[in-house]
Amino acid sequence: MDFEKYTERSRGFVQSAQSLALREGHQRFTPEHLLKVLLDDEEGLAAGLIKASGGDSRAALRETEAALAKLPKVSGGGSGQVYLAPEMARVFEAAKKLAEKSGDSYVTAERLLQALAMEQSEAAKALKNAGVTAQGLNEAINAIRKGRTADTASAEQGYDALKKYARDLTEAARN
Repeated sequence: MDFEKYTERSRGFVQSAQSLALREGHQRFTPEHLLKVLLDDEEGLAAGLIKASGGDSRAALRETEAALAKLPKVSGGGSGQVYLAPEMARVFEAAKKLAEKSGDSYVTAERLLQALAMEQSEAAKALKNAGVTAQGLNEAINAIRKGRTADTASAEQGYDALKKYARDLTEAARN
């Protein structure tokens, strides 16, 4: 896989997901590992997109953790090496196509999340059962981006920067 065209943030999520698979003693790197690290993100990008698309991120996290608990564990000589599951390769390919279709030069974390909802896996089931659809995620992504595309490796840092680091005084006054 060529991760040169992934944003810094999405590369970080992929590396964290691989580390999670290693830590848990799983032999395969699956979509569930990626969804787990996306949902655990402190900045809450995935959780925010899921909420904006009408889904429940906590329910998705519970189902993802349950799916991860069912994966076989390897110990001894075979541990320490993780293989890419075919489902994960399909997620990467779908994310790349979604990025291209939306005019992005780089694959972003939100396109990885959208691809997870599209490709058949336990992660996709967890998202579906939590009320998340790929179409709903696409609408939420477009609302956050406000027409901007990911044309640099640090593109995600620009989304909703004001909302993230500033306080809306008008909104506060209304409340």
